[in-house]
Amino acid sequence: MHEIMPHRDFIGYLKSAVIALVIVSGLLCAVYVWTYRDGIFSAHTAANQQTNLLASGWDHMPGVTPQTSGLHVTHTDQAIVQQDGSPGMTNPSVNLYGTHLYADGDYSLTAKISDISGSAVLRVFGAAPLTQDEFYTNPRNIELVINDTSVTTNTWVSNRSRNPYTQKPSNSTVRSIKQSPSHTLSIKHTNGQLIIQIDNATIAQQRYKNIFDKEVWFGLTTTAPNDSWTLQSLDLTTNAPNRVFAVNTTASTVQRAPATDALQTLANRTRPDFQVGAAVALAPSISDNNYRNLVYGGQFGSITTENALKWQFIHPQLSTYDFTDADNLVNLARQHALSVHGHTLVFGEANPAWVLNLPTKTNTDKLKVEQIMIDHVTKTMGHFKGRITSWDVVNEPLSDDEDTIGLRQHKWFEAMGESYIATAFRTAHDADPQAKLFINDYGLEADGERWDTMLALVTQLKKDGVPIDGVGFQAHVYEEADKIDVGTLRQHIRQLADLGLVSRISEMDVYSDDGPDVQSQQYRDVFVACFDEPSCMSWTTWGVTDKYNLYLDDRGRIASGQDYLWDMNAQPTPALTAIQSFLRQ
Repeated sequence: MHEIMPHRDFIGYLKSAVIALVIVSGLLCAVYVWTYRDGIFSAHTAANQQTNLLASGWDHMPGVTPQTSGLHVTHTDQAIVQQDGSPGMTNPSVNLYGTHLYADGDYSLTAKISDISGSAVLRVFGAAPLTQDEFYTNPRNIELVINDTSVTTNTWVSNRSRNPYTQKPSNSTVRSIKQSPSHTLSIKHTNGQLIIQIDNATIAQQRYKNIFDKEVWFGLTTTAPNDSWTLQSLDLTTNAPNRVFAVNTTASTVQRAPATDALQTLANRTRPDFQVGAAVALAPSISDNNYRNLVYGGQFGSITTENALKWQFIHPQLSTYDFTDADNLVNLARQHALSVHGHTLVFGEANPAWVLNLPTKTNTDKLKVEQIMIDHVTKTMGHFKGRITSWDVVNEPLSDDEDTIGLRQHKWFEAMGESYIATAFRTAHDADPQAKLFINDYGLEADGERWDTMLALVTQLKKDGVPIDGVGFQAHVYEEADKIDVGTLRQHIRQLADLGLVSRISEMDVYSDDGPDVQSQQYRDVFVACFDEPSCMSWTTWGVTDKYNLYLDDRGRIASGQDYLWDMNAQPTPALTAIQSFLRQ
């Protein structure tokens, strides 16, 4: 029999236990605050404590190489081109897949830089920049540009309604500095003010409302291709007990979708060989918990690399390749057991200026352009061999001129004529014989000359023994005239199957102007048509949530649509519900 503890002894015991628990909890918190665990340095920081932000999370940043002396920073040459190929915007190097800050309170950042050759650029963003194929959103940020004799401070206060190409800093100052082999920078965020200093001299002190509202992201680069510098240290100091801590996004986790809701899980019940996918970007995969949970939490079985593998991002100069951000996106997918579809190897758009300016007048010029294309396909597919299982080898080869039916007249066609397509596929197959190779275009869902041209093209490719596996139907629905007739779509899928080709719905989105009922019906009908055809292997939507459904309107300003399966707040739309209802049957 157990002896019952007297009341007074129990109260004394309870008091002792509480005191002990408080002491132990305090000790554990002290350890936890300054121990790097699970991608987080601390949950609550104490006043005047320092954290070395370079301790982890800088191995996956474009243009940055970790060394014993610190981070060696070089230029990435990345720039975004406009739709017509004219120069667009600089694409900043940001540490997305690595360390950034959650900062709900006051703090100081101190950086020591050295070995400046030309210029050093440190940018501190209040949100993760979002890169599109034609522009990027420039969130509020402070940019410090340092050279031998001066430091320039540019402050950007984001206004996404403005034309991204014409935005300028809201404030810019230039201060002289003494020449030195190293400099110490500090940014103090205290009582609603930002105080920026270099070598203990104040170069800016202004009040900015919410410029760093709970997030801080770091950008490191230079102003010219041959410049470089070293970030020796980057320390965080908290100015008061508050929630300020470092997060390493390489260790981020996801919340799994319920099996009754997850599209891929529902699809697996009937067609385990069928993949539900989405075109995915790196920045929201890292910075937006809702987006990350949707993409990597079971809704999808595959992702398409939305823009990360286009020439302008991975091949910015003839002799320069940078796969860093594409690697990060592929690694995220593979970490969560998602297959990856590569988009795209050969395309007439999204090419950097050096490609657009290649001459094609002489035979020698044309042979050089052909070799550049071959080298690009070989290098890119070789880099991702075994990690990317299917590719859009040639994207949108058909003319986008409604009055001219045939192939698009771009750089590759100028140099090689129609043979560029077969050359691209043969090169891709040689680089990775296991990968599935697709040709991808829009408007193939309807009867007419466009479909007839594509069917004749792939028929000839098969006749010539070109290693092509399938065709991607983009299935964009932009306006009422674009409405897809699913009977015609099924017929086209079966025509390709007769040639020994598989199909995929590769980029579907549906405009919302006619209301949710029409939008839902289009989504559901196209999904069902693909799902029911044995040779249609996958269905992919060109986006996830409407929060990132961004485009440039007629005034050149950033606007957003309502075309995806989840709305601005990552809530399910009727279109999503319609697809789920079909899969539950």
